[in-house]
Amino acid sequence: MCARTRARSVATMRHSHLISVAAGVAAALTAAPGAFAADAVYGGSTTNGDPIVVRSDPDIQELRSLGISWRAKCADGKGFPDAATLTPAEPVSGFSPSSDELLVSRNAKGTFKGSQLFGAQMGDAVAAVSVEVSGKLQAGRASGTLVAIVKIANRTTGEAITSCESRGRWTANRKPGIYYGGATSQGEPIVLRLDAARKRVNDVIVAWRGPCATSGGYIRIPEHFGNFALKRSGAFGNPFQDEYPLDDGGKSSWQYRLTGRVTKAKASGVLQAKLSETDAAGAVMDTCDSGNVTWKAATG
Repeated sequence: MCARTRARSVATMRHSHLISVAAGVAAALTAAPGAFAADAVYGGSTTNGDPIVVRSDPDIQELRSLGISWRAKCADGKGFPDAATLTPAEPVSGFSPSSDELLVSRNAKGTFKGSQLFGAQMGDAVAAVSVEVSGKLQAGRASGTLVAIVKIANRTTGEAITSCESRGRWTANRKPGIYYGGATSQGEPIVLRLDAARKRVNDVIVAWRGPCATSGGYIRIPEHFGNFALKRSGAFGNPFQDEYPLDDGGKSSWQYRLTGRVTKAKASGVLQAKLSETDAAGAVMDTCDSGNVTWKAATG
């Protein structure tokens, strides 16, 4: 299990679709999962520990969708996280892209490069977000770079407040029946890796977030779990917990419930994570809870 870093957001965010176009077409695409039954599915992570899921056509020529997750570090010491499943699209003159589109400048012959552009309203502030992703697809592996730049300004005056940045590389692997990739009900990518005999779930890479009762903010954590026995029914998972000391003599207690079921073609399940922080005297300082987070993944 990976070490955890507290990752609170700068504020509650709401994506702003400046112009909504072709909504019927987008709905039709997302409502037709059968069209992607033959996708090649890659699952992996970034150098920052966030999950990434890549889907291409069966011939490994074009990107079909990209599940990304990241957290940009801000100059004021805070952070700006985001996650999305992006669909490649070509820029259309006179129209602004939606936040779930990857505007591609290249998407052919096993390579892709594109941008995600959106705005986020944050109370009295507004953020302009630009994400640049590139990648190279091969039969069993994909790799590339991900750069996220966030500019935050006062919503009324336009005066700059802070800027945030995340830069890193990513790698993902593909082997049908071994690597599974999908998304959670929170919009975060999730990746599973089984052992060669399909008797254990060696790795689960996912990020989750949850509101915190005392601070009024929320916490967002990328996680790496593993070593779950896989039953003959395909079921796996169990509750577990960890504790870590805090610098002030207190402790942070983490409780998890991760369960799922794996078949030859897909996997699904539920994740719940809870955090409780106490001071040196044992008094509770804050609690955070993800609630029930469902997830689905596929292999191919």
